[in-house]
Amino acid sequence: MAILARRDHSRAELKSKLLGKGFDSPDADIAMDYCESMGYLDDERFAGLLMRSHIAKGHGPARIKQAFIQKGVPREIMSSVIDGSDCDWYELAKEKASRKYGEPEKLEHKEKARRIRYLIGQGFSYDQVAYALDYDPYVDD
Repeated sequence: MAILARRDHSRAELKSKLLGKGFDSPDADIAMDYCESMGYLDDERFAGLLMRSHIAKGHGPARIKQAFIQKGVPREIMSSVIDGSDCDWYELAKEKASRKYGEPEKLEHKEKARRIRYLIGQGFSYDQVAYALDYDPYVDD
Protein backbone atom coordinates (compact mmCIF):
# COMPACT_ATOMS: atom_id res chain seq x y z
CA MET A 1 0.00 0.00 0.00
CA ALA A 2 2.84 2.39 0.81
CA ILE A 3 4.31 1.88 -2.67
CA LEU A 4 0.99 2.72 -4.34
CA ALA A 5 0.42 5.70 -2.06
CA ARG A 6 3.33 7.57 -3.69
CA ARG A 7 2.28 7.04 -7.32
CA ASP A 8 0.49 4.62 -9.63
CA HIS A 9 2.35 1.56 -10.84
CA SER A 10 1.62 -1.15 -13.39
CA ARG A 11 0.94 -4.63 -12.10
CA ALA A 12 4.29 -5.89 -13.44
CA GLU A 13 6.17 -2.96 -11.92
CA LEU A 14 4.55 -3.49 -8.52
CA LYS A 15 5.29 -7.23 -8.60
CA SER A 16 8.93 -6.52 -9.36
CA LYS A 17 9.13 -4.12 -6.41
CA LEU A 18 7.46 -6.59 -4.05
CA LEU A 19 9.75 -9.43 -5.11
CA GLY A 20 12.71 -7.09 -4.62
CA LYS A 21 11.56 -6.47 -1.06
CA GLY A 22 11.61 -10.21 -0.32
CA PHE A 23 7.96 -11.20 -0.82
CA ASP A 24 7.18 -14.59 -2.35
CA SER A 25 5.54 -14.60 -5.77
CA PRO A 26 2.22 -16.11 -4.55
CA ASP A 27 2.03 -13.59 -1.70
CA ALA A 28 2.74 -10.73 -4.12
CA ASP A 29 -0.01 -11.98 -6.45
CA ILE A 30 -2.51 -12.11 -3.58
CA ALA A 31 -1.60 -8.57 -2.51
CA MET A 32 -1.88 -7.28 -6.08
CA ASP A 33 -5.24 -8.98 -6.60
CA TYR A 34 -6.50 -7.30 -3.43
CA CYS A 35 -5.19 -3.91 -4.57
CA GLU A 36 -6.89 -4.37 -7.95
CA SER A 37 -10.18 -5.33 -6.35
CA MET A 38 -10.05 -2.20 -4.18
CA GLY A 39 -9.15 0.02 -7.15
CA TYR A 40 -5.68 0.90 -5.89
CA LEU A 41 -3.98 -0.83 -8.81
CA ASP A 42 -5.25 -0.31 -12.35
CA ASP A 43 -3.08 -0.87 -15.43
CA GLU A 44 -5.41 1.16 -17.69
CA ARG A 45 -5.38 4.16 -15.36
CA PHE A 46 -1.58 3.88 -15.05
CA ALA A 47 -1.19 3.68 -18.84
CA GLY A 48 -3.37 6.76 -19.31
CA LEU A 49 -1.35 8.76 -16.79
CA LEU A 50 1.94 7.63 -18.31
CA MET A 51 0.74 8.53 -21.79
CA ARG A 52 -0.40 12.02 -20.75
CA SER A 53 2.96 12.57 -19.06
CA HIS A 54 4.86 11.63 -22.21
CA ILE A 55 2.60 13.68 -24.48
CA ALA A 56 3.24 16.69 -22.23
CA LYS A 57 6.97 16.11 -22.79
CA GLY A 58 6.38 16.05 -26.55
CA HIS A 59 7.11 12.36 -27.09
CA GLY A 60 5.72 10.43 -30.04
CA PRO A 61 3.85 7.13 -30.09
CA ALA A 62 6.92 4.93 -30.59
CA ARG A 63 8.65 6.37 -27.53
CA ILE A 64 5.47 6.05 -25.49
CA LYS A 65 5.14 2.39 -26.52
CA GLN A 66 8.72 1.83 -25.36
CA ALA A 67 7.90 3.39 -21.98
CA PHE A 68 4.84 1.11 -21.68
CA ILE A 69 7.01 -1.93 -22.40
CA GLN A 70 9.58 -0.84 -19.81
CA LYS A 71 6.86 -0.38 -17.19
CA GLY A 72 5.26 -3.76 -17.97
CA VAL A 73 1.96 -2.50 -19.34
CA PRO A 74 0.16 -5.35 -21.17
CA ARG A 75 0.15 -5.00 -24.97
CA GLU A 76 -3.66 -4.95 -25.27
CA ILE A 77 -3.89 -2.05 -22.82
CA MET A 78 -1.00 -0.29 -24.56
CA SER A 79 -2.74 -0.58 -27.93
CA SER A 80 -6.13 0.55 -26.65
CA VAL A 81 -4.69 3.59 -24.83
CA ILE A 82 -2.60 4.76 -27.78
CA ASP A 83 -5.33 4.07 -30.36
CA GLY A 84 -7.93 5.76 -28.14
CA SER A 85 -5.83 8.86 -27.73
CA ASP A 86 -7.15 12.09 -29.19
CA CYS A 87 -3.61 13.38 -29.67
CA ASP A 88 -2.74 14.68 -33.13
CA TRP A 89 0.75 13.15 -33.47
CA TYR A 90 1.53 15.24 -36.55
CA GLU A 91 0.82 18.49 -34.75
CA LEU A 92 2.70 17.30 -31.66
CA ALA A 93 5.75 16.55 -33.82
CA LYS A 94 5.47 19.99 -35.44
CA GLU A 95 5.20 21.65 -32.02
CA LYS A 96 8.23 19.71 -30.74
CA ALA A 97 10.28 20.72 -33.80
CA SER A 98 9.14 24.32 -33.52
CA ARG A 99 10.15 24.52 -29.85
CA LYS A 100 13.56 23.05 -30.57
CA TYR A 101 14.41 24.68 -33.92
CA GLY A 102 11.98 27.53 -34.55
CA GLU A 103 10.06 27.87 -37.79
CA PRO A 104 10.80 25.49 -40.69
CA GLU A 105 13.24 26.83 -43.23
CA LYS A 106 15.27 25.70 -46.22
CA LEU A 107 18.05 23.57 -44.73
CA GLU A 108 21.25 21.95 -45.85
CA HIS A 109 21.10 18.17 -46.08
CA LYS A 110 23.27 17.64 -42.97
CA GLU A 111 21.09 19.88 -40.75
CA LYS A 112 17.89 18.35 -42.11
CA ALA A 113 19.23 14.86 -41.31
CA ARG A 114 20.12 15.98 -37.78
CA ARG A 115 16.59 17.28 -37.19
CA ILE A 116 15.05 14.12 -38.65
CA ARG A 117 17.16 11.93 -36.33
CA TYR A 118 16.14 14.02 -33.33
CA LEU A 119 12.41 13.71 -34.03
CA ILE A 120 12.66 10.01 -34.87
CA GLY A 121 14.43 9.57 -31.53
CA GLN A 122 11.54 11.35 -29.82
CA GLY A 123 9.22 8.62 -31.09
CA PHE A 124 7.67 10.08 -34.23
CA SER A 125 7.20 8.25 -37.51
CA TYR A 126 8.91 9.39 -40.69
CA ASP A 127 5.62 10.81 -42.04
CA GLN A 128 5.08 12.78 -38.84
CA VAL A 129 8.65 14.10 -39.03
CA ALA A 130 8.17 15.15 -42.66
CA TYR A 131 5.02 17.02 -41.68
CA ALA A 132 6.75 18.65 -38.70
CA LEU A 133 9.71 19.83 -40.74
CA ASP A 134 7.43 20.90 -43.60
CA TYR A 135 9.06 19.06 -46.46
CA ASP A 136 8.19 16.35 -48.95
CA PRO A 137 10.44 13.32 -48.35
CA TYR A 138 9.85 12.13 -51.95
CA VAL A 139 11.27 15.26 -53.57
CA ASP A 140 15.06 15.48 -53.74
CA ASP A 141 16.29 18.91 -52.72
